[in-house]
Amino acid sequence: MTKKNNETRLIYAAVILVVTVLSVIIIVTGIAARRNGDDPAPPVDTKTEAPTPNTEKTDKTPDTSGRPVTLPRPDTSDVPEETKKPDETKDVSAGGEDSSEDVMSEPELPEFVAPSRGSVAKSHSETVLVYSLTMDDYRTHTGIDIAGKAGDIVVAAADGVVRSVYEDPMWGYCISVVHEGNAVSYYKNLSGDSIESIAVGDSVKAGDVIGAIGESALLEIADEPHLHFELKIDGVSVDPTDYFEVPEGNLYE
Repeated sequence: MTKKNNETRLIYAAVILVVTVLSVIIIVTGIAARRNGDDPAPPVDTKTEAPTPNTEKTDKTPDTSGRPVTLPRPDTSDVPEETKKPDETKDVSAGGEDSSEDVMSEPELPEFVAPSRGSVAKSHSETVLVYSLTMDDYRTHTGIDIAGKAGDIVVAAADGVVRSVYEDPMWGYCISVVHEGNAVSYYKNLSGDSIESIAVGDSVKAGDVIGAIGESALLEIADEPHLHFELKIDGVSVDPTDYFEVPEGNLYE
């Protein structure tokens, strides 16, 4: 009986040993398998090195990551001259074919001549009052009175174009002529029949006859026959004797 029990125990011990060995083998095999399955393969570097570009002529332009990227500069040596972009910094206004003269010189005044022969009976005065025999008072005088006889010829004081031919209630028969330099000459106290051949728009030369002295100006009817002559430049009344010579002999001197 005792011998049989010992054999049984030996069998149990052998089975336990076999099971234990098998368990150890299984465990070791499993651990090894997990290690082989869990360890990732080393990464494969798929990035290929780009060829080094010609950096003899390059511009460095940063990409979105902030790292400078070297880009090749285009070669324009073979581009035709007419297709190349012109130099924007070139100043073409300094002269040459591209420059243009846009500065226009102002017209100069023409040469004036005395519109009638005779002496100055009354001078131009806008600051000192001059006595008026007709009105019996002192007033300014925006022209000059050149004494003469009724019918004495009156000529254009300079080249120009007739702007108006009219009859004024106070100055009688009148003519105005436009000249270069924004000048206008006025001829007043003319005879009515002497201006019948003159029309607006007529071109006249200095010295051309345009009328004759009359006695049509009621404002100066008490004075001796004379030509009342006025000159304005840029719309401002000026002394006509500053622009042409008048024979000496002012009656009021």
